[in-house]
Amino acid sequence: MFKLPLLQPQLTGPNGVEKRESQSVMAPFAGTGARSGKESDLAAAVAAAQTASFDVRGWSRQAKEITSDLTGSDKYKSLALHAEVKLAEALERCERVSPVTRTSSGEERPNKLRTAVACQLLGEFAELCGPFSGVLTTLRDELLKGVYSWHYASERGGLSFDQLPWFAVSERLERDKEAMLEEREAFKQQLKEQQEAVGRIEEQMNAFRRATEAAQLEAATLRAHLDRVVASEESARLEAKTGREELKKLRKEYLKMKDELEAERDAHNNLQERHAELHEFTAARIADLNAALMSAEAEAVDAKRLAESRMPPEVYEKLQATLADAQSELELAQSHIRDVEAVNTKLAHRLDIMTPRPVWRKIAEHNIQSGRRTAELVHRVEEKLGRYANELEELKARLNLAAALLQPDAAPTEVQLTLVTEDSNYFLTEGSGSAPTATGPAVAEPCGLAPTVPRCLRWPQRVTLQTISQEQMEAIVMAMWKARQAMDVSSSSGSLQSFVYYYFNPQGMANADTTRMCYSFYYACSTYAKSSALVRTFWLVMTGQVSEAAATDQRIMVSGLTALLHSLPAVNGAAGDLVTSERILHIEDVSSALERLFPNRPSFRISKLREALRNQFGGAETVRLDSLQSVLEPHGLQTPPASTAPSTAKLTRFRQELIGPGSKGGAAGSGGVGPLISVLLAQHIDEVQTLCMEVATQLADTPTVVDATDGEHGDSPAEVVAVVEKLGALLGPSRAAACVLAAMGFSTGDGSGAGGRSSAEGDDVGGNVGDDVIMPMGAIVDLVDMTAWVLRRSLIKPVGSFDVTGAIQWAREALDDAGA
Repeated sequence: MFKLPLLQPQLTGPNGVEKRESQSVMAPFAGTGARSGKESDLAAAVAAAQTASFDVRGWSRQAKEITSDLTGSDKYKSLALHAEVKLAEALERCERVSPVTRTSSGEERPNKLRTAVACQLLGEFAELCGPFSGVLTTLRDELLKGVYSWHYASERGGLSFDQLPWFAVSERLERDKEAMLEEREAFKQQLKEQQEAVGRIEEQMNAFRRATEAAQLEAATLRAHLDRVVASEESARLEAKTGREELKKLRKEYLKMKDELEAERDAHNNLQERHAELHEFTAARIADLNAALMSAEAEAVDAKRLAESRMPPEVYEKLQATLADAQSELELAQSHIRDVEAVNTKLAHRLDIMTPRPVWRKIAEHNIQSGRRTAELVHRVEEKLGRYANELEELKARLNLAAALLQPDAAPTEVQLTLVTEDSNYFLTEGSGSAPTATGPAVAEPCGLAPTVPRCLRWPQRVTLQTISQEQMEAIVMAMWKARQAMDVSSSSGSLQSFVYYYFNPQGMANADTTRMCYSFYYACSTYAKSSALVRTFWLVMTGQVSEAAATDQRIMVSGLTALLHSLPAVNGAAGDLVTSERILHIEDVSSALERLFPNRPSFRISKLREALRNQFGGAETVRLDSLQSVLEPHGLQTPPASTAPSTAKLTRFRQELIGPGSKGGAAGSGGVGPLISVLLAQHIDEVQTLCMEVATQLADTPTVVDATDGEHGDSPAEVVAVVEKLGALLGPSRAAACVLAAMGFSTGDGSGAGGRSSAEGDDVGGNVGDDVIMPMGAIVDLVDMTAWVLRRSLIKPVGSFDVTGAIQWAREALDDAGA
């Protein structure tokens, strides 16, 4: 079956053979001279092909062979009768030439010849219809486009090709498909037989190899005892001949193994060079980490002292027991006061006559001086009891607050603060794009003492907020990340939301000042998350919308960019000839490095990075490496603080100078985060948050199952396998399984299990799950809980969002090319 362009006369010679520079492609086989056997048969076939010609028959030609000699219209007075008779004769001829066939179900199959005749007669009858001839002809032409294809096939043999309608093409394709399926099954059977034969051959080769080893051992034994086997010389010669053949085989194997050894030696040399480069880059970092590891015990002592400064459960129980005793004493005192008041009421008119007799010993125990009159003494007792009642109420409030703060922190979530100002009654934290600008300080409604409220926001009274600028907020966020890293050296501080409470209350229970700072920080964080990428990352991690590993991934990205800049060639010298403080880089080289570092980002995001780079350094064409490093270093990976340093404990506490009157905030006192870091971190967290939202949407569409445990698995129960399958459509099967296992608290083999803040990222950050890992079949989880677990415990970001290794390799190759 061919298409029409393959059968065009201008593309072939008179005998249907393709032309090539006025010579047939069959010319090499058409030479003269006698031939025998297959050569003579081939020559005869070539000669027959050269004398043959193609016969291409379109649908109209096929129809004309049936309708050319039918009855003319001049024999009939009625055109309708002529058309009816001509159609009947044409269909009767078609039945004789190509009978109608039926399917196995009895349905009539379409006939190619009857179709061609019907189209031909439709055109002829259209010409007889007067004013409707043009319309009918156009309808006939449009139907032909949908009925006939541009495929031709030889159904009668030889070089005669007929145009095929689409149903004929479809039938041929179905037959070809069935033939190919049969051929595939036969090929599979042959492949299976060949594999069995290969297995048998391998077994024979193993047997021959074992026989060869035995023969080699026997030859060695015979050579050792050559003096004793002189009598059997012929046998020894035969064995020597066999030994020479085996020696040839061994020599070939030796040469092959020698080539393999050379290849392995080259690979080993390459690995040694790579190891030397990595060792040079990480030597300083390893030394710092070793120093931090050696000083961990001293840091543990500081952490223990810090833990002892907080209220232990025993103190809480003792305080609760004291409160119960005080309450019982208060009830007895109040009952006694009521009795005394009742007696005083009855004897009020007789106070000047009758003098009561107080118990002077019990009154003296409370440091109450007796007066001249009994009424004066009663008033002093009432004042003392009132003070006792006030102290008791205060103790009860502190006990309730302590009981609430001793409750474990809830899962990270976003809380909406309700504010009260002089200008407006109530508005939510999302309602403003900046800090409060009212005439007076904003006041926040308390979130209460419920266990679902974050510990840093548990307070029973209204809180007056403190105004925090964006630069001060960025400084607090950076200081808090460092404080969390310092605390993690000796102990785990739980989630970032829990760490906020410990950061502002390092010595124990919260008070009014620390609560005011917590509420102000929470409100400012939610406000500036819209304008600062640094604060936004902290806000998303603190509220559980993304994993804390996202912040670590940001620092890895910035540190990778710093390492990449060290690999770029300097304008005033080679890459390794100058120290960092003297090296000057070209802005275009830095822009190209950014493009190589983010190979998968769209061009408009790379353009924004380049524009931010030029704005950072005032549009200059060159930039000093130490200036770039000072911008990037505060946001990269930091060396863990030494546990023996006196300032380690202070790092885990809030410092008032961060928001003091002379504080400007920002990174290292530079007045805020620069445009380069802002765009760099914003694009990274945008990618992470976008993919996290897609993951949450995908998990929300997971089909639920009927829970037979009466709501034990929540309101939206679903099987774990279904969750992995739904998540795999977005992340891939391997990353989806790693994320689900990490979310459920299982280890995936890379340290991303429960209790850590590592990631189940996939190919570039670990978290791959091997084929031998079997997901728990039939396990049911709540979709809401699973979504929160996945977002909090797994780093969900696009695979290959930045490529540090590839970018550094590109920089080194470019440097080598420039040197060459």
